[in-house]
Amino acid sequence: MGLQEEVQEALERLDSAIHYERTADDPEQTVRLIHLGFILNEAKKYVTSLQKEATELLLGSEWDQSPYQTRQFSMETKTGQPRKKWDHKGLASQVAKRIHDRSIDMDTGELVKSAEEQIQELLEYASPSYWRVTALKELGIDPDDYCEVLDPITNLIYRSNQKDG
Repeated sequence: MGLQEEVQEALERLDSAIHYERTADDPEQTVRLIHLGFILNEAKKYVTSLQKEATELLLGSEWDQSPYQTRQFSMETKTGQPRKKWDHKGLASQVAKRIHDRSIDMDTGELVKSAEEQIQELLEYASPSYWRVTALKELGIDPDDYCEVLDPITNLIYRSNQKDG
């Protein structure tokens, strides 16, 4: 049995364990599910680490980074530069200034876009990943009127009590 088949077999065993719990109704079910969640969380961290190392090894090899394709899968590279520690206030100020400057008719000096239109244009250059719900409420704005509100999500945070290594 090859590596791929062994991994697939392990995943199917985990799937079977989950499938069993869908219909289980016994006092130990909760404990089994907690432990299963821990096992899956640890496996996820391990697989993520292995994927990172395999990627580093492949990118450090003599591979020319050309796309790769088989009947089973395809793979290509995508390169981008990580950007962190943005100066959001400074950048927003510059974008707002440029938008405002372009909102003035150069012949007449008349402002041709309202403040609201200028702010709307700002959103073409920035994409807020989230809105500050409490701050919006303090403005008297109900954020739920501007989005689809889904059911609450509860995340389980697993932390291993064993040292790595």
